[in-house]
Amino acid sequence: MTYIYAKHDIEEHERLERHHEANAEARATHGSLGTQAFRPTDDGDTVVVLQEVVDDRLAEALSYDDSEGFAETLDEAGVVSVTESAVLEKVHEQDA
Repeated sequence: MTYIYAKHDIEEHERLERHHEANAEARATHGSLGTQAFRPTDDGDTVVVLQEVVDDRLAEALSYDDSEGFAETLDEAGVVSVTESAVLEKVHEQDA
C-alpha cells in the first residue's frame, strides 16, 4: 500500500474536518482509498493526515494534491500551511 502523509498548520480543527469530509468524493475520484487524521495532544493547531492511495494511481493523487482546485479547498478549510509531506510505503504491520 502507498500513503500520502501531510502535516498541516490549521486555524480551526472543526472547520478543517467539515471541509475534509466534504472533499472525500473528490479525493476518491483521484485514487484515494480513505484518510486518517491525527492531532497532537499538545497542539490543537496541527493536524497530520495519512491518505491511503491505490498504488497505480499515486501520480494521479499527487497531481490532484498539487492542483489549484485542491489549494483552494485547503484555503477554505483554514489550512495555514503544509509543513511536511511525503509519500510512504507500508513495510510492516503487526497486531498488538
